[in-house]
Amino acid sequence: MPDHVPYRLPALAAQPYAWPFDGRWSAADTALLILGFQTGPVQALSAEAELGVACRLVEAAAGLGMTIVAVRRGHTDQESPIARRRRDLGDPIPAQGSAGWALDARLALPPAAILIDIAGDNAFFGTDLEERLRARGIRNLLVTGLPTEGLVHATQRAANDMGFECLAIADACKGTSPARHAAQLRITTFGNGLFGTVASAAEVLSALHFA
Repeated sequence: MPDHVPYRLPALAAQPYAWPFDGRWSAADTALLILGFQTGPVQALSAEAELGVACRLVEAAAGLGMTIVAVRRGHTDQESPIARRRRDLGDPIPAQGSAGWALDARLALPPAAILIDIAGDNAFFGTDLEERLRARGIRNLLVTGLPTEGLVHATQRAANDMGFECLAIADACKGTSPARHAAQLRITTFGNGLFGTVASAAEVLSALHFA
């Protein structure tokens, strides 16, 4: 991490509370999660604007030496009936190894980024992601991705249960419909932040550029 980065970054004006809850976050103890920004889902969901926001977040986070996690989701011939139903309902889950499964090259991920491959919606299930984050001293997570009501919410909900302090970046996520996107962000904030908090990319980028 660059020497000029202060330990604490400014708290964010998130909903339903200022994030993080204790006001303590830095490039050293925070990870940026880039979930499902793959060629196929970006095209299927017309998520060019959200991809652009994610690219700016990656650039800012990488400049501070922040941990960046990229997650690729893909189905196989052994997918579950539930996963097949999700695809039938419009969730764009590409086949593993296909062109649509590749991460969008415009993300310009740094060489040190963590890459996780999953078949379902929870980036922690069946992977070593939690262990790798703990080993780096990560306690705070900035969450972006596609779709909001699948990969984003499932991963953030699991992370919250594990004790990570989570923030979904609203305009760096997109659902399979505007209504589903909005509904999942509302669910995230239920119960005074039952599954974490929500803020705009402008808030996050302002804090990162403060460093």
